[in-house]
Amino acid sequence: MNPDLQKLIELDKVSQEIARLKDEIASLPKRTAEIETKLSTAKAQVEVAKTAIKDHEANKRKLESDIQDWQQKISKFREQSLAVKTNEQYKALMHEIEFAQKHINDCEEQILAGMDSSEGFANSLKAAETELKFETDEVEKEKAHARALTTEDEKKLAELNQQRHSLRDGVDPAMFANYERVAGKRKGAIAAAFDHKCSACNVMMRPQKYNELLSNSELVTCDSCGRILYHDASRQPEPPQGGRGAKGGLRANERAWFYLRTGGESGRFAYFANSKGGCTMRTFDALTGQLHDKVVKKKTTFREAFPEFLSDALILHPEHLNIQQDFEDQLPADMLEEFQLQARIAPGTSAAVPTAH
Repeated sequence: MNPDLQKLIELDKVSQEIARLKDEIASLPKRTAEIETKLSTAKAQVEVAKTAIKDHEANKRKLESDIQDWQQKISKFREQSLAVKTNEQYKALMHEIEFAQKHINDCEEQILAGMDSSEGFANSLKAAETELKFETDEVEKEKAHARALTTEDEKKLAELNQQRHSLRDGVDPAMFANYERVAGKRKGAIAAAFDHKCSACNVMMRPQKYNELLSNSELVTCDSCGRILYHDASRQPEPPQGGRGAKGGLRANERAWFYLRTGGESGRFAYFANSKGGCTMRTFDALTGQLHDKVVKKKTTFREAFPEFLSDALILHPEHLNIQQDFEDQLPADMLEEFQLQARIAPGTSAAVPTAH
């Protein structure tokens, strides 16, 4: 392989890792803010519980004060009843005493009813304080992890920038300028080519250009996506649709991505996976990346279980993507963008895919 091209391949890997680290470092302040918000919520719950207890205690004190006031009025009415001269005056004082006693009874009932509420408020405060302590401990751990991760990422970033500088200095200036031009437009400026295809966009190469790539005579770029290509001799063409290996055994661990032209306005992206117990097919909308369907079949491989989907499907190549993250319900944005490029779908438009596989 051309030494400059080999350096560009390494440079591209380093550049992508640098971009990943920068994104991770940039996301950490947001993560820290989310952690602080989480802790603020726990603190607010404690304050709510404390306020409820204060309000309850204030109401209890008011009721007890009202009881004392009404008891004083009753004592005053009883003293007055000893000095009255008419039966009507005596009845009026007895009515006032009865009215005051009713208020006292009402206040006492409210105090008794509040005793149950008081216990509930105390339990709520205890639970909120326990949750706050737990959240505080967890937040401190997460913040410490974020700080450590930032330090580690910044250290790696410095090392990678130095490595990138060394690789860049060792590349022919014209080739590096071409690489920079492509890297400014694409996530990953270098792509492997095998079986006459660009692995990034899956478009067939012209025979003449493929021969130029094999000869290593000059820098070759993909006519479709513009990426700089290199020949990957270790890659083998896809097996026949029967889904069996060289010895005829079932490919139990096979995984594959395809673009299905049917289903939805712009088709679907499909993920097929074999396992010991059977196989799974997940389909995602080609424009939004949302999960469309999931089908599981036992004791078979996906090539045997879903031949009607694979007969006219376009093979996708996500090898250079980081697909370790979860895509159960939604394709990650970078996967969706790359698959749309490979299937030649413009976001927000109807499908327009190549006819060659």
